Amino acid sequence: MKRLFAHLKEYKWLVFFGPFFKMLETVTDLLNPLLVGEILDIGVANNDINFIIKYGLIIVVINVLGLGCSIISNKCASLVSARIATKERKELFSKISTFSHAELDHFGTASLVNRITNDVNQVENAISIFMRLLLRVPFLLIGAFVLTLVLNRAMSVVFLILIPIVSVLLFLYTKKTTPYFKIIRDKLDNVSKITKENLSGTRVIRAFNKQEDEIKRFETASADFTDTSIRISKISALIEPIVILIVNIATVIILYVGGVQVNIGGLTQGNVIALTDYVAIITISLLLLSQLIVIFVRTSASLHRIDEVLDTEPKVKDLPNARAYKKLKYDALMEFKNVSFNYTQNNQTKSFIKDLSFKIYPHDTIGIIGGTGSGKTTIASLMTRFYDVTDGEILYKGKNIKNFKLELLRKEISIVQQRSILFSGTLRDNMKLRDENATDEEIIEALKVAQAWSFVSEWNNTLDHQIMAGGKNVSGGQMQRLTIARALIGKPELLILDDSSSALDFLTDSNLRKALKKLDSTLVIISQRATSIKSADLIIALDNGDVVGMGKHADLMKSCDIYREIYESQAK
Repeated sequence: MKRLFAHLKEYKWLVFFGPFFKMLETVTDLLNPLLVGEILDIGVANNDINFIIKYGLIIVVINVLGLGCSIISNKCASLVSARIATKERKELFSKISTFSHAELDHFGTASLVNRITNDVNQVENAISIFMRLLLRVPFLLIGAFVLTLVLNRAMSVVFLILIPIVSVLLFLYTKKTTPYFKIIRDKLDNVSKITKENLSGTRVIRAFNKQEDEIKRFETASADFTDTSIRISKISALIEPIVILIVNIATVIILYVGGVQVNIGGLTQGNVIALTDYVAIITISLLLLSQLIVIFVRTSASLHRIDEVLDTEPKVKDLPNARAYKKLKYDALMEFKNVSFNYTQNNQTKSFIKDLSFKIYPHDTIGIIGGTGSGKTTIASLMTRFYDVTDGEILYKGKNIKNFKLELLRKEISIVQQRSILFSGTLRDNMKLRDENATDEEIIEALKVAQAWSFVSEWNNTLDHQIMAGGKNVSGGQMQRLTIARALIGKPELLILDDSSSALDFLTDSNLRKALKKLDSTLVIISQRATSIKSADLIIALDNGDVVGMGKHADLMKSCDIYREIYESQAK
């Protein structure tokens, strides 16, 4: 909420003029019943046409002025709400961009998308409505009560009873519904998550004929969301009829008492009409107040979700003493010293890596192999500081990896992850992600090393070939080779291939490894294929986060049962 007020201060003049002109419009609304009463008591009673025309024109002028004030007020509200919403989206996107894998895992993609779209839209609409109604509603209530007091003090007692009763009802409604709006947002996140999973995994779902199961799964989540929405709607549906009922009772009382007062000369017919108009104004104001409370409760839930993201500090970030080291003397390029890593999700902690130690020397090739879930990808994520270690330390060029600026670290260490991703745009744009100044010659050289130039050269537009979002118009093997080529741009000192050749045939895989050997980079190959890492200078065999073997191929064949079983099963 404080962050929102800080944004509002940036547009203080618009924030001032919006409600100010809305108050002027309110004045015109309050004057109308008095003028109509004068027309009835004087113009109609005395059959004075000139008086009727004169006051009629005054009413027209006042309403035109009210319309102008309303337009200015709405314009100010629209400008402020749109600009603040734009700022909120930029802040959210910038913050999400700084998140490490831990924060992204915690929030989830669907929830973050909902927060940057639905929640920000809710705040935008709320700012616009509050600027137009927040002062208008109390001003109408107070103005109508004061003018009622001027017309007839006895009648003002009705309003003194009416307003507290409705206020108590609105308070009880707010207290009852507030918890549900946070719940309903979380359930919307669940619906969005299922939708995203189905859209991205539609081929898998169809391949296994699981369309009906997924429809049922979506319907269950949607029904859960609907039930909560209906529960809130039921409570909300009671407020308006109850308020209208109370106000109608007050109107009947005013008409009855007013009729008696007219008969005895205490009130005029114009006064009674004005009083009933003020009852109508108060009715509308109270209904608007109930809507404002609903919007406030909804918006407070959205603001909480937005602040939750903006207030989250990434676990992996540049430390105050982080530097962009240029020249360092070192023996090992990277060293793991008693490294352990625990992963926490849903308040449950699971150990992935336990007391791991090894060294990577410049220009060496390191192979990492193990079964599914053994911790291979976790090691790659720790090397690039996608996560920070739980215990121990990782040294890069002889210094703790946390002492390096992330920008420098990610520039010198390049990774090709298991899941290959290409972005919409030209192939050249995708190849320049690591280095925007890369020349076409450098890109072509990288494509040749990655064994991708053979098919890229056959494309009509070569480097200007359009890539669809997610690389939908290239095959799995082609995508892997293109992402490897992208990682080679800029000549990284350490190249990590995280099972990134799984879609390649054995001949292409062999040619790729031969070409990579000729590079000046240190290479870490994470693979399920023992043949892909057989010639590595150091092979690390993992099993459930534990190192069960470390050494060269020949040594592991003698000393490590798990490595030998993997190799022999694939060799056969």
